[in-house]
Amino acid sequence: MNTFALIFVAVIVVRAVWDILLDWLNLRYTLSPASIIPEVLKDKLTMEDFAKAKSYLKDRTYFGILSKLVSLAVDLVLILKIFPLLENVVSAKSSVILQAILFFALYYLIEKIVELPFKVYSTFVIEQKYGFNTTTPKLFARDEIISTLLAAAIGFPIIAVIMMVIKYTVWWWQLSLFAILFILFFSFIQPILIAPLFYKFSKLEDEELEEKINQILNRAKIKVPNIFKMDASRRTKKQNAYVTGIGKSRRLVLFDTILSYSHDEILAVVAHELGHHVRRHLPKLIILNALFIAFVLYLTNWTYNFINSAKIFGASQPYTNFAYAFIFISSLMFFIEPLVNFFSRKMEYEADEYSAKLLGTSEPLISSLKRLVKENLSNPNPMPLYKAWHYSHPAPEERIKHLLELKI
Repeated sequence: MNTFALIFVAVIVVRAVWDILLDWLNLRYTLSPASIIPEVLKDKLTMEDFAKAKSYLKDRTYFGILSKLVSLAVDLVLILKIFPLLENVVSAKSSVILQAILFFALYYLIEKIVELPFKVYSTFVIEQKYGFNTTTPKLFARDEIISTLLAAAIGFPIIAVIMMVIKYTVWWWQLSLFAILFILFFSFIQPILIAPLFYKFSKLEDEELEEKINQILNRAKIKVPNIFKMDASRRTKKQNAYVTGIGKSRRLVLFDTILSYSHDEILAVVAHELGHHVRRHLPKLIILNALFIAFVLYLTNWTYNFINSAKIFGASQPYTNFAYAFIFISSLMFFIEPLVNFFSRKMEYEADEYSAKLLGTSEPLISSLKRLVKENLSNPNPMPLYKAWHYSHPAPEERIKHLLELKI
């Protein structure tokens, strides 16, 4: 094995080991005798709640570590053995584009087959044990079939575009432009074409709540064409709400599981989502994502050219070497996730501030955050380093403290 191949494998292994170590350290931190219920949550969380949240974290962490170890083993076998074999299997086809589609289809199916037992166990054992799962085996199978068909419908054209541009020595900027345009297009169609394949969206039955939400929208001077209730309860008991889409496809969606909250709490959550719009987080994220995508594809382009010329893993086809290059650069990007999460958490604080100022009080949002921690069995006391790496939102304790200190 040459030097670059050793570096490649080392990056894959170090990434996985560091991720697993973070999980383990976070669990030890939370289970330690020094770990207590944060002061701001003591009025809502009992010791029984805290014990249940720690038990949930323990089960998910042990299962997650096993899953990541299996994933690491599979990735190494794919990189070192399976990719060259797949290349030989599909190379009989005359069209390089067809070869690439078959190659990535087989790659996807291998990953899907390995992942499926873990997903089944997570859904029907762990989530079931803690009272979150409400999906049925039939609905679960339906979701998996639809997601696979969608992956094919979306992935095949993308693969075709990649194969058409990587015949050039420098292709990162063309793919970057295509990726950004695709993300914008997908953001438009996802709420109206993709999401309804999995969930049923209906008008709010609570006319009083809908009127209050419209008043909030008018006060914020934001136009949201539609307000929907989503039947999340068919799959989970966890609660959420979000604003999605761009232009005419924009909509406010409430999980039906959150409708048990008081109107003030729901309005606070809605105002938080509106805060992302008012603070122009979406265009900022589009710009940041565009720069990030261009950076990743630039590095991928350079790595691809190197692998392609040096025949690092004995592969000869462009799709195989593209897979190697992209996996390598994607693994390296794991190590800058704390920086990405830092900007994301900053935006969440800004959205919290907007919610409190729009409603004239932070109490409803604080109350909803406390309920979310309690009812979703969120870890109330995560390790700081783990938060830096894995939390795109501030921990609930941090959000509540920030809101308490906020001058309205």
